[in-house]
Amino acid sequence: MRNSISRRTFAISAAVAPLAVSGLARAQEASDWLHTSTPSFSLYGRVGEKTLVNMAEDLEAFASLLRSLHGVDAQAEERPLPIYLVPRQPDLKRVQPSLTANIAGFYNASVGDIFAVLALEGDTERGRQVLFHEYTHHFMKQHAPAAYASWLVEGYAEYFMTARFKPDVVELGVTSPRIAWLRGAVWTPFDQILGRRARTGDRMDMAAFYAQSWLLTHYMMSDPARLARLTRYADAVAKGGDPVALMPEAAGVSFKDLERVLRQYMLALPGRRLPRPPSSAQPLTVTRLPASADDLLLENQRLKMGVPRAERPALLALIRERAARYPGDRLAEMTQARAENDYGDRDKAQALLKHRIEVDPRDVEALQTLGWSCMLQARTDPANAQQRLREAREWFGKGFAVDANNALLLYDYGISRRGDANYPNDNTVNVLLKAQALAPQVAQFRIAAADALVRRDRFDEAAAMVEPVFNDPHAGPQAAEARRRFDEAVARRKPAATSEEGDK
Repeated sequence: MRNSISRRTFAISAAVAPLAVSGLARAQEASDWLHTSTPSFSLYGRVGEKTLVNMAEDLEAFASLLRSLHGVDAQAEERPLPIYLVPRQPDLKRVQPSLTANIAGFYNASVGDIFAVLALEGDTERGRQVLFHEYTHHFMKQHAPAAYASWLVEGYAEYFMTARFKPDVVELGVTSPRIAWLRGAVWTPFDQILGRRARTGDRMDMAAFYAQSWLLTHYMMSDPARLARLTRYADAVAKGGDPVALMPEAAGVSFKDLERVLRQYMLALPGRRLPRPPSSAQPLTVTRLPASADDLLLENQRLKMGVPRAERPALLALIRERAARYPGDRLAEMTQARAENDYGDRDKAQALLKHRIEVDPRDVEALQTLGWSCMLQARTDPANAQQRLREAREWFGKGFAVDANNALLLYDYGISRRGDANYPNDNTVNVLLKAQALAPQVAQFRIAAADALVRRDRFDEAAAMVEPVFNDPHAGPQAAEARRRFDEAVARRKPAATSEEGDK
């Protein structure tokens, strides 16, 4: 009776019946949220239609520019990056309450989802630059992942965020808001800039890091010979080289003279002007989301990031209260199911999810979440763990039948096999590697794939898998886990000479 409504679900429905009339009427209303999509982006905005469309068109043009400059096939299949545009900075706190007032937006790449949120605050030009910056990170992790030096990770994003689209050309590197800081501040010595991570130090330290990293990147990319040396430098650092010691050779100038050279360079600041990528002739379609989006769209994204333990009871109560206003609404039911599954009543979560699957058997998100719920039950009910895991894989299998390239489904299926006696077999390794390949931005996908590779004595591959994480200035606490996995893989692999002698 997997698809039937349980007595408990019926009782809950009856309990909220007095609210059903007003709730249904509200659900039929529209929200303030608009949605549009392009090949590379799925944009949600509590902004005007013109602003949303202009942002979507510029972002797609920017994605085309990056693909062109980096030789990426325009037909390469990618999941469109979801972006949420809000009018004010305090709106961001509905997704990440700990954000400070000076943060205009952020990019999240976690097991829950990959997305970006941006507060426009009436300044669409600044908002566009922030999105270009964050999308550059996303693009490089997708198409050219490596253990880049932290200064280059941020300098590269700062360089491309300056793109300005004119009717026929794109201006790149012509100007930057960092110039004002560089002209008026005392610079930090470059040997300190090159050897640090971006997210360390006070506000002034971070300002110096971003500004000087941007200018050095601009300088290295403005000349073919310097660009070739920068490419060799990036490759050497990715292989374990010292990002500080290698710079004088790459820049062609000593540390003693580097600041003087860059200050002189900044006076001219030669930018690039490139042909504007052709835009699609198809006009964008804009739809308005149902009323539930006003109350729950951002809270749903907050759940996907994970919620600190102390904040969970209040958030769960808020979501229960708001979801009750919209009986039968997909966003309301999925948001409550996610909250109940992780922090509340897991039986209620599964009832909601099964209802969503009854409504739409091809709802991959509901299928994946229900499988994950069964996996959580397996952890808390050891006596029935194998049964719960079999149920999880049944739901994952239904999801695969709809979307065989869903990275989260692949990851969940892979880790559901960790209790197997022969874990990981060839199929499980391939599943985890595919999840990582589809969403290389997610550190946990890389760490899980590296763990499986180490268990199969594929140590070089495991080390290479996690290298991009521990140098990533945005990796957070997973950087330390990636470093541990890297060190383990390096320590366990056999030296080449030993292997050769053993083969004789």
